[in-house]
Amino acid sequence: MIIGYPAAGKTFLARSFECIGYHRLNRDEVGGKLDGLVDHLDQRYKLNGVKKFVMDNTYSTVLSRKAVIDWARENKFDVDCKWIDLDVGDALYNASKRMIDRYGRLLNPEEIKTSKEIGNYPPVVIYKFRKSFEVPTPKEGFHHIRKIKFKRKMDKAKYKNKAVILDYDGTLRTTKSGEVYPKSPADIELLPNGKEILKKYQDDGFLLLGVSNQASIAKKELTTNQAKECFDKTNELLGLKIDYRFCPHRSYPQVCYCRKPMPGFGVEFIERYKLNPSRCIMVGDMKSDNTFADRCGFRYIPAKQFFKIVS
Repeated sequence: MIIGYPAAGKTFLARSFECIGYHRLNRDEVGGKLDGLVDHLDQRYKLNGVKKFVMDNTYSTVLSRKAVIDWARENKFDVDCKWIDLDVGDALYNASKRMIDRYGRLLNPEEIKTSKEIGNYPPVVIYKFRKSFEVPTPKEGFHHIRKIKFKRKMDKAKYKNKAVILDYDGTLRTTKSGEVYPKSPADIELLPNGKEILKKYQDDGFLLLGVSNQASIAKKELTTNQAKECFDKTNELLGLKIDYRFCPHRSYPQVCYCRKPMPGFGVEFIERYKLNPSRCIMVGDMKSDNTFADRCGFRYIPAKQFFKIVS
């Protein structure tokens, strides 16, 4: 039994068992309820003679695991548990990367909601696992429990580029009007030292990239075109080419993988520009920027420190 977060890599591990003769059973593929897998176990064992199974559902609770363990006891099977242990940020990263690998981009909330493809689900599914998860113990009936620490593998020969990833509002710019976000290019005022310091990084081989939350679009306070005009004007005032992404979705509840602190746009940039996360710097002014950086593997530097702004 392989357990762990959605997008933890359970299927990848299960495939390795299939290669050595195990029969895989997964609820997402055979359909029905989780407990219903017992009927499939019974059929394949008693009618088809299968004697080795690998199950790779999330199995977050003692109750969700009970039916399979009870069946195994009744039929004199030992049940080993492979527990893939990872942080919620890694699960969110993996879910984002799976979308980008499949579609070349992140899906929007409506696309996630209506998707019929296995593995496309909103962030709430991952957070639900974290909330409900119960650590497996021998008392449940496991013969052996092995905790497998998740470790991301990245080809450093392929992913070797470096970048400065920038928040915009409160980091690169403020407004002349005092509004939190600019609604027109004329309202933009650059914060100190941005152009000079970023030019030095650019000259040193760093790509300049931008990631911003723009919930005002979801609130109908700002249009997508207005947001683009403001980003383009900011880049023009800086005199720098910054490839940017922005999330237009609501701030709560979290319905997408692109709103910081979700790592989605960071993953997109890593894949698009073959970035080595350990060589990248995230610059921002919010806790969400810091968490975003941590989930992507970027070093985080607060904007005031990076731009040497004295309060």
